[in-house]
Amino acid sequence: MISTHHRREFISQGLALGLGASLLGAISPLVRANDKPNAYPNRPIKLIVAYPPGGNTDLVARIYANALAASLKQPVVVDNRPGAGGAIGMTAAAKSPNDGYTMVIGDMGSLCINRFALPSLGYDPVKDFAAISTLAKVSILITGRLDLPVKSMAEFIQLAKANPNQFACGTAGTGTIGHLSLELLNIMAGIQVRHVPYKGGAAALNDLMGGHIDLLIDGTALGQAKNGKVKALATTGERIAAMPEVETLAQAGVKGYNLMNFWGYLFPVGTPKECIDRLSSEVHKMSQDPEIQKLLSASGLVAISSSPEEFNELIRSENRKIEGIIKDAHIVF
Repeated sequence: MISTHHRREFISQGLALGLGASLLGAISPLVRANDKPNAYPNRPIKLIVAYPPGGNTDLVARIYANALAASLKQPVVVDNRPGAGGAIGMTAAAKSPNDGYTMVIGDMGSLCINRFALPSLGYDPVKDFAAISTLAKVSILITGRLDLPVKSMAEFIQLAKANPNQFACGTAGTGTIGHLSLELLNIMAGIQVRHVPYKGGAAALNDLMGGHIDLLIDGTALGQAKNGKVKALATTGERIAAMPEVETLAQAGVKGYNLMNFWGYLFPVGTPKECIDRLSSEVHKMSQDPEIQKLLSASGLVAISSSPEEFNELIRSENRKIEGIIKDAHIVF
């Protein structure tokens, strides 16, 4: 016969054991899940693209998304949300759940220029996102009309110095990277070339070929430059693999000039580090895949990758650069 004291002790031990077992049963699945690096992701990932289908941002997004889906064994569903220079899609991404199942692709426009060009921006490109990795970069091609009386960018700069405000350069619009590239060129080269904004690069390219403008700073001219229908003069950053003979602005005498567009994947801020690290690791491997490099190179782009910390620093440094150009050129949006 068990005494009252021993009965109470027995019951207390039993309750403790039972409670411990139930807690272990609740916790152990989480522990097991965290012990498995492949536990994430276990459902489809949504990828927001803040621009229409068909452009370079959409191209980069889909090339990596297809590779990610195969590697992660989960669909990566592209969701195009264009409008307001990328602000609509980026705002939607910033307000999405930070559970690792919604990411966005950002570029120079949406992560740097919009901050200064759009007064009522619904997101902060520095504070509202957690960088995953860069994906690609590209120099912007500078082309001239075929009958422009120069053979190089250095010759054009000398001609422009002798004839201020006599030459016009088209871009895809006010506040685009082409526009800021021109303003930076004017500042650093000491020239005065007039800006002619268009609603997209295609319209500007048509006017360049028609002889209505003298220069164009926009990637849409690459194909026509390769076909000899416009004159390739320089690039804003590195040499372009598709036209390796075209020198950079720095090589043309504008020392220190460097402005390139870039793309990268980001999560909403607060996304778990394990999700960020997993996708960053995957992107790093994919950027070294010859097939992905070939697909991007066909459009003049270069496959790259970075750590989340490096991508974060790139966003901050390019914001500072863009802010400086806007102030120095007295650009009013």
